[in-house]
Amino acid sequence: MYYFIHCTTLFIFACSIYQTDNFLLKNRISKIKIGSFNLRRYSLAKATPTNSVNLHISKILKRYDLVFLQEIIDASNDNRVINHLLNHLHKQSKSIKYEAIISSPLGLTSYKERLVYLYRKKSSHIQILSSYVYNGSVSKMFERPPFILHIKLSSFGQIIFIGVHLKPDNVYNEFRFLRTVIDEFKEQSSSIILLGDFNADCSYLNNAKKKEIRTSYFNEFQWLIDDRTETNLLQSCSYDRILVSSGINHWKKVNWKAKTNGTFEFDKKFKLTKQLALQISDHYPVEVDIY
Repeated sequence: MYYFIHCTTLFIFACSIYQTDNFLLKNRISKIKIGSFNLRRYSLAKATPTNSVNLHISKILKRYDLVFLQEIIDASNDNRVINHLLNHLHKQSKSIKYEAIISSPLGLTSYKERLVYLYRKKSSHIQILSSYVYNGSVSKMFERPPFILHIKLSSFGQIIFIGVHLKPDNVYNEFRFLRTVIDEFKEQSSSIILLGDFNADCSYLNNAKKKEIRTSYFNEFQWLIDDRTETNLLQSCSYDRILVSSGINHWKKVNWKAKTNGTFEFDKKFKLTKQLALQISDHYPVEVDIY
């Protein structure tokens, strides 16, 4: 009897180790790092020079398997600015090539910017399904309509990215209209990730309105960048955010690795002067590992 119990215990223990190892292996293989970065008026003048600014930007961007960029200023018809950026990036990452998915110039005034997704071109983990600038029922309520990216992640499934750069003096309204945007995807039963520069803090969005948005509009989402995380180099504000669906209601849960959500403080990491850091951006990238 003792022999039977002992063998059974060893069998269960061995199975648990096998399952744990398989889970860890699967997690390690399929994990990707995603990010969002406001590049602060990244124009042709900023993109052209081969200097320390673009060197450091390239070092930052090559951290990511997929990253969403804001404030890309490019009025050309041949995506000149992003092509310069890709050239800088590929000089720093010769073995890994990146592809860009670029929006049209967005904005209701003379100031327009492009929103851009960069992703590792030969990644076996990411399959691009579709991308487009949102043109649904509330598209005209945004200064810059959300940029949608639909991907399939290996070993996980489909994820809809909703990338935004909300207008500072209309954050409250645009943030609420994002709820309508999300609801239009509820029939797809995918996971949802919202990311970008929401300007969702300090003078643009007070605590009362922030609480209302969290509880009344996005209560089924996890806010991976909280109010204690400063995402701006000039102010103690949490402008940039990543929100992920938590598995409640229509959308599937996004699996993310604990303690990978936060900012990449490039000024401290690269030991930059404040002046040089601000030439890169006045925002930190926000990031998280998903699997």
